[in-house]
Amino acid sequence: MRPTDDQQLAIEAMLNNLLGAREYDRLCLGMKVGGMDEDVLYVFVSNESCAAEIEADHSDDFAVAAQHVLNRPVRCVNVVPLDFSNSPAP
Repeated sequence: MRPTDDQQLAIEAMLNNLLGAREYDRLCLGMKVGGMDEDVLYVFVSNESCAAEIEADHSDDFAVAAQHVLNRPVRCVNVVPLDFSNSPAP
């Protein structure tokens, strides 16, 4: 299930309130909720560092926001970086 544009905006607004504007801007600018598969929320963020920090420190906030907006339980948040340019080439 992919969120509608309105749901994406509502999740972003709720995260802005939960994290605070400064933290939200630092971690979540350009963030996209990819959708849900059963009870797993998939989120795409700008880079690996943001993804790691969100998973370590803020996954509960993402789960709460998504549960509230999507009206579905979230048991796991999987944060994936969009920028793999820092990864070594295979």
